[in-house]
Amino acid sequence: MTEALAPTRETAGSTVVAGILAYLQDRRLQPGDRLPSERDLAERLGVGRNAVREALATLVTLRVVESRPNSGIYLRHVARESSFEALVMLTDLGGTPTPTEVAETMEVRGHLEQLAAGLACQRRTDADLARIEAVLRHTDELLARGANIAQADTDFHIALVDATHNSVLVRVLNAFYRFTARRRERLFEDAAQAQASVREHHRLLEHLRARDAAKAQLLILRHMDRARSYWSSVLGD
Repeated sequence: MTEALAPTRETAGSTVVAGILAYLQDRRLQPGDRLPSERDLAERLGVGRNAVREALATLVTLRVVESRPNSGIYLRHVARESSFEALVMLTDLGGTPTPTEVAETMEVRGHLEQLAAGLACQRRTDADLARIEAVLRHTDELLARGANIAQADTDFHIALVDATHNSVLVRVLNAFYRFTARRRERLFEDAAQAQASVREHHRLLEHLRARDAAKAQLLILRHMDRARSYWSSVLGD
């Protein structure tokens, strides 16, 4: 019998963060409200105070809460003040974004992808093209088997943004890919959506080869608009 693996410290820390966030949501705390003490949270969550302290430090960094000296921990106005990474973390932990959050993130991502496509056309190398070609060969194989192409789709977009050779843009868009990972698995359960996406990826590769930034940027916006329309119909927003 295989012995169960103990949770890593990172996994345990994420669980405590998720527990605190769930508590804040259940209690419907408002911006400016004070959180319970570390001791109270530890008792509610069934963990040690050190674990709560580390989780609160993470939430401070993500600008979900703020620490006021000699006063306590207070909830920030999350929609205005917290980082996008906080939203990504919630999704990583199993949270479900609202239809508005989905629409707004796709709107922003669309323009970042447009920027990436333009820069990639200018800066891509032969090695970048070879990497994208390999990703597309693998994607075509998955599609032929009827497998879900969600991870291959992510690999394509990461390879595309890597071709910009802009590390900040890579990091920003990678957060968007993490945020949409579970939704894209659902999207590509639809064979028609998967086939349409792969066709557009092949066309994007041709524009990259030709260094045709205008066509690549127009296509990536249409690519994102198609996905946005799909989610608008599914989520009813």
